[in-house]
Amino acid sequence: MSPRRPRRRARRRSPARPIFVLGAVAVLAALLIGGLADVSRQSQGYDATSNRTLAAQGTVVAEQSNATASSATALMNTLQSQNRPGLQIALDNLVQQSADESVHADAAARATPLGTVGAGFAAVFADRAQSMSDLRAAIDGYLGMQPLPITGTASTTSAAAGDGANATLLTATEATDRIAAAGALLAHSDSLYGTVRHALRTAAGNGRIPRSAWVSNPQLWAPGAVASQIGLMASAPSLAAVHYLALRTVLISPPALPTPQGGAPNVSVLTPTTQISVDVVLANDGSVAEPHATVHYTVASQSSGATSSRTHTVALAPGASQALPTANFAVIAGTTYVVTVSVDVPAGQTQLAGTAVQYVLAISQATCLSPKGLVSTNCAPRS
Repeated sequence: MSPRRPRRRARRRSPARPIFVLGAVAVLAALLIGGLADVSRQSQGYDATSNRTLAAQGTVVAEQSNATASSATALMNTLQSQNRPGLQIALDNLVQQSADESVHADAAARATPLGTVGAGFAAVFADRAQSMSDLRAAIDGYLGMQPLPITGTASTTSAAAGDGANATLLTATEATDRIAAAGALLAHSDSLYGTVRHALRTAAGNGRIPRSAWVSNPQLWAPGAVASQIGLMASAPSLAAVHYLALRTVLISPPALPTPQGGAPNVSVLTPTTQISVDVVLANDGSVAEPHATVHYTVASQSSGATSSRTHTVALAPGASQALPTANFAVIAGTTYVVTVSVDVPAGQTQLAGTAVQYVLAISQATCLSPKGLVSTNCAPRS
C-alpha cells in the first residue's frame, strides 16, 4: 500500500467539517430567532395587560376627580356668598379629596409599570392635589382662616395661612397671583391627562380612560376674574373676621352653701376647706380661629392681700369650645377671697360680654365640740 493514500483520503474527508459547522450555526440561529419571537409575543401580551389594568384603575380615579372638579368650579363661582365656616369646610374637602385621588393614581401607576405613561398619569393627579392645596392656602392666607383639624390627628397649620389672629395676611394681589397660578397648574394637568389618555388608547391593549378636565372655563381662573372674586370676598359680610371669645361656664368647688339669713347677697359661703377648684369651659363664638385663647385665674385674700394666679392657653377653631384644666388654689378657713376669671380679649373683639367674672367667697370656719360640749372654732387635737 502506497504511503500517499491515507493522505489523499484525509483530503477527501476534510470538506465535511465546514458543512457541519454551518449546519450548527443555522440551527442555533433558528432557535435564537424563535426565542426572540416568543419573548416579543410575551412582552406584547404583558404590555397589553398592563395598559388595560391601568385603564381600569385609572377610570375609577378619573371619575372621582371629575366629581371633585365640579365641586371646585362651583366653589370658585360662589366664593363671595360663602360664610367662613362653610368656606373652610369646602376648601378642606377639596384638598382631602384631591390628595386621596393622587394617592390612588400613584398606586395604579406603580402596580402597572408603564414607564412615562404611568408616571404621567400619576403626575396629573399630583398636580391637581397641589393646586387645591395652593388654592386653600391662598384663601386662608387672605381671610385669616385655618384648615380644620382632622379627627384623630395632631392639629397642623398651613404656612401660608399662618397662625390665625397673629398671622400676616396675604394682600389681595398676592392672593390673586396664587389662585391664578393654581388655575394654571390645573390647566397643565388637563393637557398632560390628554397626552396620557391618547398614549393609552394607541398602545398595546388599547386602554381607554374617560375624559377629565378641571378647567372647563379658563376665564374663571384668569387673573382678572380672580381679582374680582377677591374684591367681592373682601366686602362680603358673611366672610368678615369676627373675634369673640367667651366664658361658657365657670364652676367653683366646693359649691356655695345657701346664703344665710341676713348675709351679704354678693358673698358665697363655702364649707370649711383648704382648697378650692375652678373649672372653666371657654368658647370661640367668632368666625376665626384663635390659636392663643388665654384665660387668667386670680384668687386674692381680703385679709392679707396675698394673691395666687394661674393661666391656661388653648387653640380654638371657630365655633369650638373646650374645657380647660382644673385650676386649684390653697385657701384658709375663716378667710374671704375674691376670685376673678378673665379672658385675654383678642385684637378686633368688640363684644365683651362673658369675658370676665368675679366671685367673693367666704370660707367657713371649721367647727367642733369643745371639751365642755360647746361648739368651738378651736379644733386642735385633744391632749
